Amino acid sequence: MVRWLCCVGLCVSVAVAQQEFQLTLPKRFPEVWRAVKQAITERGCQLEYERYVEDTTGTLSGILRSEYCVLVSGEDSARVVMERYSVQLPRIRGARWMNGRVQYTARLRELDTSGVELRLTAELSGMEGYITNRVHFWASNGVLEKQLLQRIGELLGLPTEAVVPKPPEKPQEEEEPW
Repeated sequence: MVRWLCCVGLCVSVAVAQQEFQLTLPKRFPEVWRAVKQAITERGCQLEYERYVEDTTGTLSGILRSEYCVLVSGEDSARVVMERYSVQLPRIRGARWMNGRVQYTARLRELDTSGVELRLTAELSGMEGYITNRVHFWASNGVLEKQLLQRIGELLGLPTEAVVPKPPEKPQEEEEPW
């Protein structure tokens, strides 16, 4: 995703790298659709966009996107809370964060026989109210997505290991012979 940063007549695009969680759920499309929708709304987020379509072969696919959902409000706690969920907050000297928000996007695609492919992203943003007086966007570190995936798994009756990705293993370095 590319965001535009404009300052003194000069506009620069800034890439916001989002971590995407992709997994295959061994359930039918309507079950997964309802579970994702319920998991998002249980977090207090309204849905901004929800639509699925059937292609000519009868395969379903769709997108669910939440509104911007306020995680924290208040200058005294916004920075601390958002640091917990962020790869890195935007660096603004003297910043005063007024709130922190998240927007979830879930893309679902029915697979032939193996279930439903789910791709989930979360975009973080917040209002800086002292230096820039603007909303800024940045990447999530994956904590919120994993929490949402865990709830989706619970709603579908799947074990946590089936929906929450394991941390990548570090490759072991082989010792070179002398």
